[in-house]
Order: sequence, then C-alpha cells, then structure tokens
Amino acid sequence: MVTLPIYKDTKFLGATTVRLEEATEAIDPNFILVIAEDGSNSSPTVDELKWRYHNIVHLQNDRRLGRGKALREAWEKVAGEMYVYVDVDLATDLEKFNAYRNLIELGKRFDLVTGSRYIHGSMTNRPWLRRESSIAYNALVRLLFHTGVHDHQCGFKSFSRKLVEQLDVSAKSDSWFWDTEVIVLARRMGFTIKEIPIAWTEKKGSRTPLKRLLRDMWLHGTGLLVLLRRVYFSNLGRNLS
Repeated sequence: MVTLPIYKDTKFLGATTVRLEEATEAIDPNFILVIAEDGSNSSPTVDELKWRYHNIVHLQNDRRLGRGKALREAWEKVAGEMYVYVDVDLATDLEKFNAYRNLIELGKRFDLVTGSRYIHGSMTNRPWLRRESSIAYNALVRLLFHTGVHDHQCGFKSFSRKLVEQLDVSAKSDSWFWDTEVIVLARRMGFTIKEIPIAWTEKKGSRTPLKRLLRDMWLHGTGLLVLLRRVYFSNLGRNLS
C-alpha cells in the first residue's frame, strides 16, 4: 500500500499521483494508492484520477486530524503487507539514488525504511536555517533516545505490517511529531530500521518564515518531553525496553 497524506495540497496531487502510479507499477504492480486527506477536500481532483486509476482509495476527513492520526486511521481501514508513505509534494526525488525502489525493496527486509537527508551520499536543498535547525533537532533525538537515525522527520518511509500493528497500539502523536515517535518506539521495541540516502528539495518555499519555525520548535519540543516521560518514566517504557 502507498499512502499520500494531504492537507490543502491539491496543487501537487494530480502530478504526484500519476508519478507514483507509474513508479510503483514498475516495481510491484499489485498495490493500492490511498489518499488520506486531512481537513481539506480534493474530491474533484481525486474523482478525475479514479477514472484513470482503479486502485485509488480516497479517505477524506473534514476535521483536521494531524498527519499521525490521519495515517493511523487510514491504515486501520485499508490493510496491506507493507505500508509506504511519501509527502505529496514529492520533495524526495524518486529516481535519484534509486530511492523509491530501495524504499520498497528494502521494506521487504526491514521493518522500517526511512529516507535520510543527512547521511553520507544524500543531497539536500532547503533553506539554511531550516536545515541547520533540523540537523540540531535530529542530533538531540539521537542523544536522548539512542536511535542511531540521522533524519527522523523525513516524509519518505515504509513500514512492515507487524510494525504498523504494534504502532497502532503504542504510537500516540497526532501531529508531524509522529515521524519521530515511530522511529523511537520501533528502535525501543527491537524492530529493524534502515536509513537510505535521498535527494531532497524544498518544494513549499525557498525561505522559512520565523513564525513557522517557532511553531515547529514548540510542537517538536513538547513532543520530545512527552515521549521522554513515556519511554523512561512509565510502564510503557519498561515494556519497550
């Protein structure tokens, strides 16, 4: 299963769907493309796409859920043997470094495969402030939780069915912080994780507004505090050890 979580991203949806249909078909033709729409409505665009592709499932929520909750609900409703998700703006180049094929093929051997903008061989084009704050954030997560992962927030991941079933019980974050949470929990529970190099280009603006950066710092900072308490000072933490 390939999932596109979207929120007011209709401008990317058509071209990205066509690209994913072609790319996935070349790797594994037996797949479902789930459009998990969160707090917006792209039904006219999706209806046109469904005329062309008969493997599309559209899950639309008028109420804003957050990426974590939107993905969890989508994967509860539509089952798969492997769960792939990519950001709808396709900031990750699917072909460079054979990234998309590796995401799927390595997903058959590892429980969690994630694209990384910060490992050797990767190429990243994003605003300087955004890049440096992201590198610092990921270093902090590695220090606190010993994940060994260099990029926790990249929207380019695949999950085994076994891991998704466990995360459905253990993962609690509804927001963008979910990406960090699932890597931390997967590592604590002993699931196998593989980072792969990618070529990544910022698609939603060449500058990072200070307001957005501060909002993200607050969201991820509070997320880390909650996760620290859960992992190190709760029964859940002892069960995950």
